[in-house]
Amino acid sequence: MLRSLLFVPAKEKMMSKIPALPADGFIIDLEDSINEEEKADALKLLCSYLSEHQEWSNIYVRLNKTRFEEEAIALNGFNVGFMLPKFENPKDYSCIEEIWKQHKLIALVETPMGVINIQQIAHCQWVDAIAFGAEDYTASVNMLNDDALLLPVKSSLIVSAKAYGKKIFDTPSFKINDQEAFEREVSNSVSIGFDGKLLINPKQIEYVNKCFADADLDRLAYIIAEYEKSGEAVVVIDGKVYEKMHINRFKRIIKENS
Repeated sequence: MLRSLLFVPAKEKMMSKIPALPADGFIIDLEDSINEEEKADALKLLCSYLSEHQEWSNIYVRLNKTRFEEEAIALNGFNVGFMLPKFENPKDYSCIEEIWKQHKLIALVETPMGVINIQQIAHCQWVDAIAFGAEDYTASVNMLNDDALLLPVKSSLIVSAKAYGKKIFDTPSFKINDQEAFEREVSNSVSIGFDGKLLINPKQIEYVNKCFADADLDRLAYIIAEYEKSGEAVVVIDGKVYEKMHINRFKRIIKENS
């Protein structure tokens, strides 16, 4: 189950911390956190590092849109997924479609065109999940990065992702020193249907994992058992109404956490 995905710059000091961190997944970054003149060396370092840590199975690599072909080809032999930035149209990346089919792939939607084309992106067979990048999106449309203002955009991404059976992850929080604001952001992410959240701060991992765990699994198992024992389509358990859709969701949560 992927609830927390932490960005880690492709630098030896930062990557060495990965084994000690409790994130569900890690996005090793070759893009924004690496200076242009250092990108080629960062790719070589990452390949070397991955060759020494072949047991890692929860690693994604954020590629550069201008270098994605050479980077994906260099990393194709490793057990990693890819995050493709500024994703606007599957055709932009289709030149190496056969490589994408061999790896888990997250489309990072962070431009107005990506939002407009979200149904096409979600329908793409080699896209496994979608993530939203609010910082770039809000900068491109000259708006405030605010949950309330972004609700229509986030909702449209969630609906399309769910319609095509894709996981979807909310944008990272930059509320590094405001825990209350950060917790409010996470609560909103959970409430509107995101499956997890991107992170830039390791201190945020445990809180995100806890919030996206969704519920006490023993409690969900109890509700499922009571519902199925009743033989009814609609059941009231401890004063709350449950239908088949709720039970199917609870079963999915238990499966993803087992």
